[in-house]
Amino acid sequence: MNIVRASIFLLIGMLGTRVLGQQSNPRSVVTETNRQEMDTLLLRKPIVTSEDKTARQAVLKQINDDFKALQVLENKVMSAVTAPGNIDYGSLANLMSDIGSKASRLKTNLVLPKAESEEKEKVSDETSEASDFRNRLILFDKVVVNFATNPIFQTANVVEIDLAKQASKDLATIIERSSDLKKSATKLAKKH
Repeated sequence: MNIVRASIFLLIGMLGTRVLGQQSNPRSVVTETNRQEMDTLLLRKPIVTSEDKTARQAVLKQINDDFKALQVLENKVMSAVTAPGNIDYGSLANLMSDIGSKASRLKTNLVLPKAESEEKEKVSDETSEASDFRNRLILFDKVVVNFATNPIFQTANVVEIDLAKQASKDLATIIERSSDLKKSATKLAKKH
């Protein structure tokens, strides 16, 4: 990283170019370099027009909001499933739909390596039964927790490709399973 940063400083200094339409001075070069490094470290897509900071801030806010909402929605799902009494499958179907949309938007906004494909879990008529549905939701919860607690999101300076691949795999699993669970909840809602 330091070699890259030094090369950028040297190139900008030698060419006397302008950074973002302003006269290049050491402070603006450092500020822009730090911003670009932070985007890379956070694995977020940098916005092409860095002059439009409001667009960049909006994307970052959307990522943070979706990340938090994903966890809140999953907590609501687990509360509904572990609460005594009957499960409101229609409500769970809506929650799973919301989780899927938040996860899909996170996948769009985060720059993560492509997830390695794994064998898709087959959903039969037996898995639509209430007890199996609860078990599948508990497994789903573990995936969401793994994604949310991945060190790549906890510490800005952690950039490990294995962690990024795991986050990508977890996110892909969340999207896929939320869709499957939504379908199962909808079927169970019709039965009950």
